[in-house]
Amino acid sequence: MIAAAGSGGFFDWLMDILRAIANIRTPFLDKLMSGITFLGQEEAFIIIGMVILWCIDKRFGYRFLFMYMAGAAVNQFLKAIFMIPRPWVLDPDFEIVESARSGASGYSFPSGHTQSAVLMYGGLSRKINKAWAYIAACAIILLVGFSRMYLGVHTLLDVGVSLMTGVLIIVFCELLFNKIGDGLKAYAIASGIVALVSLGLIVFIMTVCDRDSLDGTQIKDACVLFGTAFGLFAGSVVEKRFVNFDTKAVWWVQIIKAVLGIAIILGLRIALKPLFNLISTSPLMNCARYFVMSFIAIAVYPLLFKPLSKLGRKKEAR
Repeated sequence: MIAAAGSGGFFDWLMDILRAIANIRTPFLDKLMSGITFLGQEEAFIIIGMVILWCIDKRFGYRFLFMYMAGAAVNQFLKAIFMIPRPWVLDPDFEIVESARSGASGYSFPSGHTQSAVLMYGGLSRKINKAWAYIAACAIILLVGFSRMYLGVHTLLDVGVSLMTGVLIIVFCELLFNKIGDGLKAYAIASGIVALVSLGLIVFIMTVCDRDSLDGTQIKDACVLFGTAFGLFAGSVVEKRFVNFDTKAVWWVQIIKAVLGIAIILGLRIALKPLFNLISTSPLMNCARYFVMSFIAIAVYPLLFKPLSKLGRKKEAR
């Protein structure tokens, strides 16, 4: 394991960059950058991923979900190995935009938001494969990366490495699925592998990492990944065997599917936390919480699609 001391010239240089950026802060830019950073958050992934899966392209939706999970696994392993502190730990005198603190727990290197932005918008641009999509994706990715530095929660090193790992993961996933095929069976196997990797990550963090340096975020995030990956694995198997939903529907049914489904999943994300905390406050309960969320999103909620589609066709026929 490598722990950053924060006293070397390189880290001083990184902090100098953040101080220079901090000089341009204004209340308006604080709010704007907080909004931009949302584009790399988990909620944005849920919204985009579910819309793709439910309403646009189920096969690409599964690939999109897997790519994000694979990226999360890489990001969490790097955080656990290098254990580089956040900028305000490197320099206690450095002030961040306070509203960003709650979403910046755990270690700093590499930037999860930036890598997620690369995977989400870079992956979408590869699917669309148009010049405007690549330009828009690059703009969003760079803005998300800059927003993390503006808010003071990541250094240029964190952001730069995340840009590279995100691109490498996209390339890896394309090569992988071009090799193993593009069917749901391939995605089920791949998500099962991610579940096993994330389980290994939990064991690694609990047995190898410096326990005095852990703040609970590392094990929590690993549990979230395991629950999501295992839920996707189980959900994709059940969906293929018993549900086999179709993404096609009239436009207003698509809106209902997306809005209702996202409300349900984000609602479960909030409501299940205190419910499972009644059982235990252990970070391991995040495994169960995110398993339930992902399984319902993949295998339970799509049971409504056939009745909604039939209703849509009846109304269109009148």
